[in-house]
Amino acid sequence: MTLLAKRYATALHLAAKTANAVVQVESDLQSLHAGLQSAIVLALVTSPEIATAERARIVDKLGIGKHPLVQNLLTLMLRRRRLGALKDLYPAFRTICLLERGEMEGVVETPRPLGPDDLARLQELAQKLCGKKCSLSVRVRPDLIGGVRLFVGNMLYDGSVKSTLEQLEQKLLQKSF
Repeated sequence: MTLLAKRYATALHLAAKTANAVVQVESDLQSLHAGLQSAIVLALVTSPEIATAERARIVDKLGIGKHPLVQNLLTLMLRRRRLGALKDLYPAFRTICLLERGEMEGVVETPRPLGPDDLARLQELAQKLCGKKCSLSVRVRPDLIGGVRLFVGNMLYDGSVKSTLEQLEQKLLQKSF
């Protein structure tokens, strides 16, 4: 997430909060973000090879049906040639909204899919670690061998077998025989 996206997200959140439209703006940004997942659309919006008039038409189409604050932000970003920050705008905005509600998102990496009970226990652990309500998404990483890695905010809690083996290897290499 870029600093520029965080700045735009912060300003947009303040304006949306003033207009009592945070939920709608968040929803609009989410749909905009989904549309920008296509490499073609993202290239059309950010490529310097696309004429400014064509890019303006594309941005106008992206803004159709969106809240006026989102439309205004798109126009502003176009004028200032900051459309490259669009791909990080929704994650930055969502983070601000979650923090305001006293919530956080996290990711748990595991070598196999988790059952609902395991995920619930990890979610409870994450909530204790960060002191906030925490929702977790699961990322399957077979290279971890066993255990889990938990990312909450900017913290990593590594309980993977792979990490434990790497630490053991480092200790053995440091010992002189």
